[in-house]
Order: sequence, then structure tokens, then C-alpha cells
Amino acid sequence: MYADFYTDYLVKIEDWTALMDTSYAVAFVSLILLMVTIILNVISLALCYRGEFCEKENSY
Repeated sequence: MYADFYTDYLVKIEDWTALMDTSYAVAFVSLILLMVTIILNVISLALCYRGEFCEKENSY
């Protein structure tokens, strides 16, 4: 979240070299977060498909 504000700040002051320096790191961290999200969703889907850790329909 801090990176978003910092990127906005760099755009406002038109510091294009700083944006180019930090863009790789921001993209890399975004990629890591995306991969972790996908992995956690796949694990959740697999556990629910096997019948563990998910609510059954009409369980009352």
C-alpha cells in the first residue's frame, strides 16, 4: 500500500528516473503476491473438492 502512495508521489513531482528505478521491484512484489493468491486458492479448492473444510449444502 505504501508503494502506491509513493508511486503517486513520484508521478506528482515528475521524478521519472525514480519511477524507473522502483518499477521492477513493485512489479516483482505484485507477481509474488499474485502467485501466493493463486496457490492459496488452488489449495482451498482442492480441500473443498475432497470434502474437507467446506460447508455442506443443506446441512441442517
